Amino acid sequence: MSRRSLLSPLHTYMRLSIAPFVPLNHVRRASLNSAIGRGIRKTQGLEGSPSSRNSFDSDYERPQRQRRESKPYRTEKSQRGERVEGDFDEDEFIRTGNFRALPREHQRFQNNRKPMRNGNMGRNDREIRDRPHEKRLPRRTETPKHHRATEKVPERIKENVQVPDSIPYTTPASEFVYGTSAVEAAMRCSRRRLYKLYLYQAAGEELNSSKVALRKLALSKNIKVKMAFAGWDRLFDKMSSSRPHNGCILEASPLPRLPVRSLRNVSSVEEDCFSVELGVQSREEALVNSTNDRIKINHWQQRRRYPVVLLLDGIVDPGNLGAIIRSAYYLGVDAIVFAGRNSAPLSPVTIKASAGAAENMTLLEVSNEVDFIQRSKANGWRFYAADAPGPASTYVDNLSAVDGKDGDHSGNQSPCVIMMGSEGSGLSRHIKSHADSIVSIPGARLGTPLGVEADPSRVDSLNVSVAAALLMEMFLRVPLAVAGVPLKKSR
Repeated sequence: MSRRSLLSPLHTYMRLSIAPFVPLNHVRRASLNSAIGRGIRKTQGLEGSPSSRNSFDSDYERPQRQRRESKPYRTEKSQRGERVEGDFDEDEFIRTGNFRALPREHQRFQNNRKPMRNGNMGRNDREIRDRPHEKRLPRRTETPKHHRATEKVPERIKENVQVPDSIPYTTPASEFVYGTSAVEAAMRCSRRRLYKLYLYQAAGEELNSSKVALRKLALSKNIKVKMAFAGWDRLFDKMSSSRPHNGCILEASPLPRLPVRSLRNVSSVEEDCFSVELGVQSREEALVNSTNDRIKINHWQQRRRYPVVLLLDGIVDPGNLGAIIRSAYYLGVDAIVFAGRNSAPLSPVTIKASAGAAENMTLLEVSNEVDFIQRSKANGWRFYAADAPGPASTYVDNLSAVDGKDGDHSGNQSPCVIMMGSEGSGLSRHIKSHADSIVSIPGARLGTPLGVEADPSRVDSLNVSVAAALLMEMFLRVPLAVAGVPLKKSR
């Protein structure tokens, strides 16, 4: 059987409709005449008459009828009278104009149109036919590369990702803690509610040891970890207010600050804890701040002492506030009391400046400073106000001379509170008037009769964070650590 006899009638119509030398109206007229003639022969009973067939046959119908009788695309089911999807029914096509598609291997023209892009259709079949020399490019689909997760590359690094405009907070009170030390301390101390850890990884780089440790620590505490790539570095800058974040940011609840009214009496130097009188707080605040009124005293090895507390009033620089918290935690101060309404908040800037010390420091808050001082003094606490040295100042070697008692320092005589004021004006007058004594750190260049007037640079005080560290060291009398010089290695 020749290839020409295997062509279906539909191919004949498509070739006639596509061929440039056959008008489209001739094809429609021929198919319509064929349908009308076949209908007349059936109604008059002339379908089997050779003479009647010859009267209606045309040069076009005869080869078409011969091809139709062969029906090369009929399957065995269709020959038994069963309709099979994919078979071409010429009678139905002539009667209704509808037809079922031929099997794909017999389709000559397939739909190769490209999908719509930006509302414009791609090339149609005619354009493909007119330009067969053009190479059809395959559709560009992004296939994910196989990635084997490791500790330093837990996820496949993506060079182009869609970055959101901002990161929503899990709760209205959430805040972003950034910096390696601050984030690690927040997760280890677990005094906050921790929601999600964001780690940034640049293309072509692996996670350093600190980020690997942070990721493991977060997963061990069931904290969600989000790996960020590509343009997320700009979003990290936005989350950290353009401050150094080291590629790690933690979303957490605020740091707790316990409201108190006074410090209770400490019976002896052998006590391991001291009590506070709690202030008023709501149920939601109690869930964050807790209701524990017992504070541990940080004894250094076997040396027993009374508790030492630091009171801050009006520290407005978050960097200074963080440095003071760091020094207080390192030297062993038992608690920090925040007084006044003009103090800097415990913002992420303060937390980062404290190098994570604020996460494990006991933080207290008072609403009425004078009432707090009076109640605590009635319970045996002594208050010392820090100020610049004046002409009436007396220079002593230790604080025992201030109280007129024998001993190494005041920390061995009674519980005490060191009060530090703002960077510019110092302690407010109404707080300073309730202090038991005023303590100062004299400068070596101010010992002349003219005082600060003899110094051309006019430096008459220390930074508040440095002054606080020196005063805390004097009150705590932290011993000086001395070690031998290590020997040099011979080459």
